[in-house]
Parts: sequence; C-alpha cells; structure tokens
Amino acid sequence: MPRPPRHAFTAAVRRALPHPLDRAAERYLRLLDRRFAALAHVANGGAGGALPGLQPADRALTRRYLAARKAEWHDGDENLVRGHLDRWDRGARPGAAEPARALLDGASALAAIGAPPGALWFFLWEMESILAGLFPADKDERPC
Repeated sequence: MPRPPRHAFTAAVRRALPHPLDRAAERYLRLLDRRFAALAHVANGGAGGALPGLQPADRALTRRYLAARKAEWHDGDENLVRGHLDRWDRGARPGAAEPARALLDGASALAAIGAPPGALWFFLWEMESILAGLFPADKDERPC
C-alpha cells in the first residue's frame, strides 16, 4: 500500500516528539497519516469502517501510544482543541462526513497556529474517541 502524504498535523506531532524518534513513534506517525487519509476519504462522501488506520489493531496502537501522554495536557490545551472541534454541529446531518471534516479542519488549524504539544496530544485523544463512536470496530468497543 502506498504511503499517504504527510498531513501538516502529523508533521507538527513529529516536531513535538523527542528525537531521535523510536520505532513506536515512527509507527504511530505512519498510522496517523493513514488516519488522516481515511478521514479525507470519508469527508468527501466515501464509506468508513474498513479503511486503513481505522482497524482494531490501529486503535489499540493509538490507545497505547496516547496513554503515555495523557498527563501532558492541561485545561488550556483542552479549551484550545474544543474551540476547534465544537464548531461541528453534532445535530446537523447524520453520518460520518461532517465529523470527519471537523477533525480534518481542527487538525489543520492546530498545525497552522503551532499549537503546543499538550494540545496536539489532547486533540489526538479526542480524535480517537470520535473515531470510536463513528466507526465502532465491534459491538464491545466503546469510545475512549
């Protein structure tokens, strides 16, 4: 499978990580680009679910990776992220396209303003929760 183009948010996350990057970081960054490519597909009206980056193994990798960073954000980071994600009108239209667009727009905006690392981690945590709600892998999986 060809590698999707690097998203600006992924580049911001790469800059926020300690260098040299370890294997887990490299693996997560590749997954993040696959997820942004999948979100772009869904935002343009494509179906979700079985897309690369949205599989149960991908979710497990994401949860493990982000769990180690959970204490690295504060209320200001959360407010910054929610200011971008709350623009999505959850009652507007059913389906995954609108939340996928909101995630892409929020990621692009946070990358463009040079958001601090804590805001990046919180955004990724929120993104995981939204993805789990939109594309449940199985009936036992719940949002974060």
